[in-house]
Amino acid sequence: MNQNCTPAFSKRTKLSFYIALILFYSNTSILSQDWNISTGGNSLRNGSSNQNGPIDETLLWSGGLPSTFTRGPVSDSIYLATVRINNITNFLQGSKIVMIDIRNGDTLWTTNLPIDFPATDWFNRISAIKNGVLYAARSGNSNQSYLYALNVADGSIIWKSESLIDESSNEGLNFLDNGDLIVGNINSIIRINKSDGNTIWQTDRLGYQDGAELAVYGSKIYGISNDLSQLKIAAFDSGTGQLLYKSSSIDNGFVQQQSLFIGNDGKIYLPRSQNNPLTDSLYSFTDNGTGFTKNWSVPIHYIPFSSSGTSNDGYVYSYGRTGRVIRIDATSGELIDSSMIILGDANNPRMCIDAAGIVNVTNGGFSDGAFFSFNADLSLRWQTSVPNIYVGGPIIGWEGTLVISGTGTDFRAYRGDNTATIQDNSFIKSSEIFNVHPNPFQNQVVLSTDPSLAGSTYIVCDYMGKVILTGKVTSSTTMIDLTFLSSGVYLLGLGDDFNQFVKIIKE
Repeated sequence: MNQNCTPAFSKRTKLSFYIALILFYSNTSILSQDWNISTGGNSLRNGSSNQNGPIDETLLWSGGLPSTFTRGPVSDSIYLATVRINNITNFLQGSKIVMIDIRNGDTLWTTNLPIDFPATDWFNRISAIKNGVLYAARSGNSNQSYLYALNVADGSIIWKSESLIDESSNEGLNFLDNGDLIVGNINSIIRINKSDGNTIWQTDRLGYQDGAELAVYGSKIYGISNDLSQLKIAAFDSGTGQLLYKSSSIDNGFVQQQSLFIGNDGKIYLPRSQNNPLTDSLYSFTDNGTGFTKNWSVPIHYIPFSSSGTSNDGYVYSYGRTGRVIRIDATSGELIDSSMIILGDANNPRMCIDAAGIVNVTNGGFSDGAFFSFNADLSLRWQTSVPNIYVGGPIIGWEGTLVISGTGTDFRAYRGDNTATIQDNSFIKSSEIFNVHPNPFQNQVVLSTDPSLAGSTYIVCDYMGKVILTGKVTSSTTMIDLTFLSSGVYLLGLGDDFNQFVKIIKE
């Protein structure tokens, strides 16, 4: 069935309004609760979540397959994916991709990617996860390899990319609104068709290893350009891949070990990182439509492979020269607050900021590895030791669950504050006139309604608004067979003009 939800029924105007709301919130609120991409979590790479993370250090679960080295996890709905490395000398067989149920820590499946280039293929490396698909590759050690799309339910291969990619070990891809993939290679940018892995376009662009990731805002793709050792910001058209314009040179340098991120208002932030106190600063830019206007710069610590963040109330968070988290006014660049010192024997901090403005940070340390939870003003809420944390989190996923990936069996999930509600998406998290169970489900769901609704029509839509199934309510309990659906997130609607929906999840 190829129709759209809006024209499927006669009362188009009101239905169109509700579908538009659903699509808006599915893109900006519901799906943004997940940590879909490896650095920064969302397409802006700004570490911001619409979910409320933990209010204290209550563990939801801990443990897992052992690992001698940490990698960053990603999450989508109830699915939490990571790589566990048990032999750092065996690139081909010394690691496994592990899929975990984020609700309880159960291992759902493990796999080892195919070896396409025995002489150069690296460890398994997760790039991103979204809409029931996990993306992974064996690139990551200055080598090229294929990108694989795996089914989150069982790890089976959906496709292998047409083009080779060379994302570094701490990098990941990004997504356009329609789900197509945007890959930042050192020497190119590639748009990949989400359905079959074929290349839609490829644009030459010289970047930096560990600084080639891309951010997506609206119809533009933003990344760093290395022009004869002059670092610049570049904007590309997401439809064609065409280079639109570049900034003037920010400074000279051969090293840039992280990419830019974007605030919810579209401001662009570049953490300059080459271990040089003369250049290492956080720069703020505005895209003026034909180029970039510099707003301000603030000196920061040398923080390779790190992530910074923005909050919903107009602040930017990064890391000051003295090893403290710093809070910056996004408009003026004024330093507002700073935390206790957190950076020690390693400088690879990672950050996520929840809907309440709580700033969650891992310091990237080894012997002094630790996690810190700060209030918005960077006063300490609580902290805990996580030896050898490196880039193993934190991320915020399903129902605000906060996950940290350590070494050994030190894999932890802290219970999110799922009693808190986000006003924007509350209307599609529950319904006043019906409920659906089980949810998540495997094959069928049972729709429970008041008997007076017998004969009413229900619809099931995907997250692009396309109607997948329609049917009739037969009694107070109606069984709906959804075996044919692939794993992912869907919407089930019922009621006057279908103005009430629930989110349903197929495992």
